[in-house]
Amino acid sequence: MNFKKVFHYTQNLNILYVEDEKVLLEETYDVLEDFFSSVDTAQNGSDALEKYRKYYEKTSKYYDLVITDINMPIMDGMGLIKAIHTIHQEQNIIVVSAYNESSRLTDLIQEGITNFVMKPIAPLQLMQILYKTAKSIYNQKELSNYQKELEKLNKDLHSKVQLQAQEIIFTQKISIETIANMVESYDDETGTHIKRIEAYTELLVKEVSASPACPKELKDSVPFASILHDIGKLLIPKHILAKPDKLTGEEFEIIKTHAPLGGEVLKKANLTFKDNFRKDSFLKIASDIAMYHHEKWNGLGYPEGLKGTNIPMCARIVSIADVYDALRSKRVYKESFSHEKAVKIIMAESGRSFDPSLVKIFLTYNEEFDKVFRDLS
Repeated sequence: MNFKKVFHYTQNLNILYVEDEKVLLEETYDVLEDFFSSVDTAQNGSDALEKYRKYYEKTSKYYDLVITDINMPIMDGMGLIKAIHTIHQEQNIIVVSAYNESSRLTDLIQEGITNFVMKPIAPLQLMQILYKTAKSIYNQKELSNYQKELEKLNKDLHSKVQLQAQEIIFTQKISIETIANMVESYDDETGTHIKRIEAYTELLVKEVSASPACPKELKDSVPFASILHDIGKLLIPKHILAKPDKLTGEEFEIIKTHAPLGGEVLKKANLTFKDNFRKDSFLKIASDIAMYHHEKWNGLGYPEGLKGTNIPMCARIVSIADVYDALRSKRVYKESFSHEKAVKIIMAESGRSFDPSLVKIFLTYNEEFDKVFRDLS
């Protein structure tokens, strides 16, 4: 675990740590204070709840994270969690649980805990969970900051008529990027995958759009729309997406549903736009990309088994970009491939997985693809 990456997300967060075992409390506190902006402690649920209330009275905000034991005197962890959620339903809570308390985890999950750590606490496991949780909190705060900024901008719209179009475009872009980053939160790096996909797509679209027969909206919309290609993953259970082992057949079928799910979400959004403005938005292209970027030129892809030019051009373009990036990227189930190996694989799939004409364009720009990967990784 790269502690610098953990610290990047934890350094500005304030937490409350609740543990009745004094030695464990002190040892874990020594670790936590190196990563978080401030760490308050309590040795039972009752004292923790009092500190929780006083923290809000003093700062007008809640702790970013609460870490609590289950089995404690006076008020146990379950009682504390329920009391906190009565005050603030969205509170992020990590539970520290002994193995003999695992039967209570179902109740805790139903209560809405964020994650849990098993005792005895292994430092690496703790760091991994803190990384994922702090990363999620960081993204939530970023989204909240965007929303506040948008609210501020909206108040001035009437006096800034000349800037209205630019503000709408800016608002659209950061909103879409934020949603796409939420998808990326399952990976080790936030946002870099979608930025690379957008850059690869620009390279391919630049050549495709040079043809007079190419629709104008392809050049204007496809690169930006491409960042939403995996939005359907937000509707797939996290434990399947993050599974480090080989997926079962049933799990892979669930993973495959992210394409139609994402496509339908964006299709409905576009229909809402069309009902109001009597024309399609870029969401129509985004919907086609999300729905069909796993289709194959030979008809053996999913979700509909489309073949050849029946696959929308925008999806055929993003398919090559997505596969190239997947080949170059390290995953829990594979090492990263070299640029040369990735190029050979894509060449071998010309006419099978990919549109041969687009593979030719890819080969023309393959060195630029490599540069994008290195610069944005």
